[in-house]
Parts: sequence; structure tokens; C-alpha cells
Amino acid sequence: MFFKLSLRNAKRSFKDYMIYFLTLTFGVCIFYMFNALDAQQAMLEITTSKLEIIKNLSQLMGIISIFVAFILGFLMIYANHFLIRRRKKELGLYLTLGMNRHTVNLLLVIESLIIAIFALISGLVLGTFLSHGLSIVTAQLFAVDLKSFTFIFSSSAACKSIVFFTILFVIVIIFNTVSIAKYKLIDLLQGEKKNETLKMPNFPLACFFFILSLVILIIAYTLASINGLRSFDTSLLSAILLGCIGTYLFFYSIAGIVSKLCIKYKTFYYKNINLFIVNQVMSKIKTHHISMSVICLMLFFTIGVLSTGLSMSKTLTSTLESTTPYDATLYVWGEEDQDSLIKQLESYNFPLNDIAKEYLEFNLYQAPIHYSDLFSPEIMATYSHLYNFNEDLNLTAIKLSDFNNILKYQGATPITLDPNEYAISSNVDTYINLCKEPLGLQKKLTISGQDLSPKYRESLNYSLETSYFTSNQLTLVLNDEFLVNASVSSMYLNINFFNNKEECEALFTQSLEDIGHNNQGFFIPYTTKISTYEASLGLSTIVTYIGIYIGFVFLIASAAILALQQLLEITDHTAHYEILRKLGVPYDTLKRSLFTQIALYFFTPLSLALVHSIVGLNITNNFIVQFGSLSLGVTTFITAFFLVVIYGGYFLTTYITAKNVILNNGYVR
Repeated sequence: MFFKLSLRNAKRSFKDYMIYFLTLTFGVCIFYMFNALDAQQAMLEITTSKLEIIKNLSQLMGIISIFVAFILGFLMIYANHFLIRRRKKELGLYLTLGMNRHTVNLLLVIESLIIAIFALISGLVLGTFLSHGLSIVTAQLFAVDLKSFTFIFSSSAACKSIVFFTILFVIVIIFNTVSIAKYKLIDLLQGEKKNETLKMPNFPLACFFFILSLVILIIAYTLASINGLRSFDTSLLSAILLGCIGTYLFFYSIAGIVSKLCIKYKTFYYKNINLFIVNQVMSKIKTHHISMSVICLMLFFTIGVLSTGLSMSKTLTSTLESTTPYDATLYVWGEEDQDSLIKQLESYNFPLNDIAKEYLEFNLYQAPIHYSDLFSPEIMATYSHLYNFNEDLNLTAIKLSDFNNILKYQGATPITLDPNEYAISSNVDTYINLCKEPLGLQKKLTISGQDLSPKYRESLNYSLETSYFTSNQLTLVLNDEFLVNASVSSMYLNINFFNNKEECEALFTQSLEDIGHNNQGFFIPYTTKISTYEASLGLSTIVTYIGIYIGFVFLIASAAILALQQLLEITDHTAHYEILRKLGVPYDTLKRSLFTQIALYFFTPLSLALVHSIVGLNITNNFIVQFGSLSLGVTTFITAFFLVVIYGGYFLTTYITAKNVILNNGYVR
């Protein structure tokens, strides 16, 4: 009988449980998906090194899942808090009829358990199917083919999900027990009649805080744009702190201003039930201005990590072919009277001839001119946020003979320079575009008392070495005689292995490790094509998955909190809707009122988050393009799709549930 009562209540109150059910389902689904990565190898044609990346990624996802569990646990408790508030009068009635608090608590536990089991099953089923879609994403990131389709179910991920779910449910039971124990019977029976009071600033003070918030946000945007992401210094920290303060002041003041302005426009204010709508929405923003500020920042973070995380993977892998023209590169910073790299390696009996089919040694020099000699003051000021773009910094130069040898090794045609000519080489998109102005204007450079003019109207796009990213920022190509006495800034040795690339690379790395182990103080940095591909692949995969994982969790958390706050407000103020019903307000009018209220409450923090995101993504784009091209177009649409599905889904669910509350309060169509 007791179970039947709980089951009947669960069925009758299912619409009230929708947000709770939706949050649990999404939570379990995402938790399962990102803990089932190791099972994807069954569908992928994958190498041992890539399998190791998946294992490392799975371990990292397990660590992040602990953080995710805390967020989802908070959401479960918050959602359960709504359910108790929603049913205060019903619980009070049970106590009045003679049930003890333990029995009432047990009734709620069974109801919650019924919903939770359905949510767990739904989440695991949805997560299982979506994990197959995630396998396609993994295949694209790893640039591998899918085997014939295999249905995979990760028992370990399912067990983790069930254990995590059980622990959270136990915490919710404890919360229920404490919550019901602290309520007095009179509070349960008349809780909805208690109004919350919150002192807010008057109109002049609200205007001051609103203007101050805009000023602070503009300063934060400016600081962040000037500093960029070159370094995590006090300037960037100040921009982040000011952004948080400005966001808080915006929501702290906006309600008072909008209310006052609406009152002034009496035609609008007294039309239909706009008075009620404005007061309800502004009252909610006043009450929850702190949480709305936090949600706005969470949405900003979500949009940023989803857009950037998905784009970064393409950025890190799209330029690999052009940035790895050689099988290996060794390099050292130049010092006076330092032997060449080949001589240094020969002195340690490095087996260069056993692994290298061909090799090329060259030096880069400090040119006797600065960036400010090439670029106009306007360009220097505009792009001061770029890495190593300083007016006092010397340009890097290379001898024409060395540059032509590099071109030959890459199968390109060598160039010629007259005695009064120079050229510029770069493979970084930002600097390629920057050089168009001075080269197009035939900018003259004075070196050793001689004026030199550019031979080409654009920079020469070539990689000088094998690197993880586009590292040829800007290199001046000069005739050899101009650099005879110049200081060496760095020395390079490019190597192409024999056909058995993997064996040669293994011997190459092992030999360098052995020399370093047997000779204290020996250290020559190096990169190889194979390790570069694997490192870039691993990093891009990690960035993508962390971005998707945390982005989804923050998006669900933001939407769920807004939904629950709205439903709590509607539940606590049913008396207001009862008054409107008695005054004769039609159901359709109240339905439009509900839709408007919920839409304003959901999309106000999203609107400011979008403004933050435009600035943030622009700054991120300016930083990343220094190392490769970044296309945010497609990933922005993907992020928008997720926002519409998840955020919009919570919005519609909230609206439907709110309508149900009003219908149960005496309205009929």
C-alpha cells in the first residue's frame, strides 16, 4: 500500500519531476559517455601510440569526473529542494493526518528513487547511443577509419555511473531528512504565504551602479584585448576580476532601472498584465542577482570552451604537414665560439650517418634592425599584444645560401637577391598579413649603411624546421655578406631519415638519451615528425574532450539552476495567480505572461554572456592565429546548436511545468 501510494504520487507529480528527471538523465548520460572512451578502441583502426593517448585521456576524464560529480550533486540537491518546496502543503497535510516525519521522508525517498531509476536507465541508454557518435569524433581527431560498426557498452563506465549516482542519491536522502525535520507544520501548510524581502538600491543609486558596471566591463574588455593571452599576469587577472565585478553590478542594478523606465511608459506598463510581468521578472532578478551573475559567467565559459575547444583541435592538426617538412630537427641557442651542431654530435659519437639519408645545417642571426624599422608606429601599437612583437626586439635573419638550401630540401625553387634587395619569410598567418603593408609600400631597410628594398610584395611562406606549430614568425632573408659578422641567435640541424622511419627515429632518440645520460651537462633540444604528430594529436584530443565535457556540464548546470529558480518562484507565489484568476484574467493571457517571464529570466544572463563571448573569442582567436589558422565559424554554429537543444530544452520544460502549476491552480482552457 505504501509503495502504491509512492508510485501514484510519482505518476501524478511527474510533470513536477521533469526538471529533476531531465537533469539526472543528462548528468548520467554525459558521465557515462566520457568515462566510456576506452571502449571506443573496439570500433577504431588504431595504433599502439594512439591507444596510449586514449588510455591517458580516459584517466584524465576520470579525474575531471570527480569535479563533475560535485556539480551534479549540487544540482540534485537543488532540484530536490524545489520538489519539497513545491509540495509543502501536501507534506503538511500528511503530517496533519497522523503520518510521522520518518514515514513522510520514506515516502519522498521512494518517489525520488522511482524517478531516479528511470533517469538512470534513460541516461545509460542515451549515453550508450551518443558514445557511438563520440567514436566518430574520436576517429576524425585521430584521422583513423572506423571498423565495421560494433555495438559497444562499457560495463566499467556503467558501474562508475551507478556508483556515482548511488552516492549522490544517498546524499539527497540525507538532505531530505534534514529539510523535513527542520520545517514546522505551520511552515509547511502556509509556506507559500511568506514573502521574501530584499533591500535593493533606489533609482539614482541603481543608475550609478549600472553606468559603473558598463564602465568596468569596458575597462575589462580593453585590458584583456591589449594584454591578450600572452601571459597570465596581473593585467589579465585584473581584466578577469573586473569582468566579474562588472557582471555582478550589472545584474544588481538592472532590475531597478528597467522597473522605473517601464513605470514611466504608462501606456506599456498598464497594458494587459504587463505591470504584473515586469514586477515579477524584476523581483526575481533582484532576488537572484548573485546567482544570475554566476550563471552568466558560467554560460560565457561554456560558449568559450565549446567554441575554442572544438576549433583548437583543427588548429593543432591543420598545419602539421607544413610545419614538419623534416623527419627531425635539433636546435640550440647560439653562443660565442660554439661548435656547430654536427661537430658537437660527432664528438659524442652520435650515429648521424646511420640514420640520416640527408641533413642540413644552418644558423639564424640577429639582424642589425628592429621591428620598428620595418613596421609603422600604427602597426606596432595595434599589434603590441602579439608574442615577441616589440619595437626594441631585433629581427631574425638568415643567409640567402642557407635559405635556398632549405627550399631545395622542400622541393621549392631557390630565389635570387640583388645586392640592394631583401626578402621576408614567415609561415604565421598573422605576420604574413602584417608584412603586406611594408612590402607593398616597398619599405626600405638600412643595413651596413646600404639601403635595401624588398624583392617580393609578400612574405615567403616556408617552415625552416620541424616544429609543433608555425614557428617561423618573421625571418629576414639577406645576402650572405650582410651577416658575416652578425651574432648567431640559434643553430639548427634538419634531418631526413632513411625509409624505415620508425626504426631511425627510435635510434635517434635513444642515442640522444644515452649521450645525455653518460655526459652530464649535455642537452640538445629536438623535435621529430612522428612525435610532433602524436603530441599534437594527443593535445588536440584532450583539449576537445575537456572542452565538450566541462562545457556540457556547465551548460546543464546553468539551465537547471535557472529552471529550478523559476519554478520555485511560481510555486511560492501561486496566490498571485489565484488573484489574477479571480480578477478574470484569461488563461491565454496568463500563458503568454508565463512565457515572457521565463524567457526574460533565461535569456537575460545569456545575452550578457554572448557579449562577453564575442570579446573573449576575439582575444582567443588573436592569440591562436600566431601558431596556426583558427576557424570559429563551424564550431560557433555547433555551440549554438547545443545551446538551442540543451538550454532551449530546459526553457521549454520550465514553461510546460509552470503551465501545469497554473492549470492545477484552478485554470481551464
